[in-house]
Amino acid sequence: MGVLARRIVGWVLLVLAVLLLVLFVLGTWNPADLVVFWRYGRNPVLGAVIVFGLFFVASWLVMPVTNEAAQPWRARVRITLGLLLLVSLIGYGLFGTWFVPDYRIVATSPDGQRTIVMYDPGTTLQRLHVWAGTGLGRKYAGEIGYPCGPTVVTFEGTDTVLISTSYLDKRISLDHGTGRPQQVLGPSCSG
Repeated sequence: MGVLARRIVGWVLLVLAVLLLVLFVLGTWNPADLVVFWRYGRNPVLGAVIVFGLFFVASWLVMPVTNEAAQPWRARVRITLGLLLLVSLIGYGLFGTWFVPDYRIVATSPDGQRTIVMYDPGTTLQRLHVWAGTGLGRKYAGEIGYPCGPTVVTFEGTDTVLISTSYLDKRISLDHGTGRPQQVLGPSCSG
């Protein structure tokens, strides 16, 4: 690989690393409650592995060490990035699965603008949430609550949801403008 090609690939990797760094920071922080950030950028440990890996490879391609005596900082940068990559790999091995979102889309409104999503389905922590909008602009609108047992959710129009569990049937109204739930499931299984 020629010097120019190596540097071009290195700069592409650097730009990609910076873009992914922004994605994972926004996914972890998510000030706009965008679903796309929550789904694809929520795992900061995975983000650290990918970003440090890309920076490590890019440092080799963009800044080759030609004279260790004259360029000691380049070797130090590589060693530092290698250590950060190693620490992030260990962190991912220990904590990476904590951030993996488990969800299932259980109902979509007739116009496609509202989606009811069950987080952690089949566990004692399962809960229903509302996503509003479509595509990259889809946002988290609010939480409906914790349904007990097997749950069936259907839309009875654009802004009304029927939730049927083993213990109750409940209608939930959604705000027409934002999709935010106007009622929630009660603190117990019987409502």
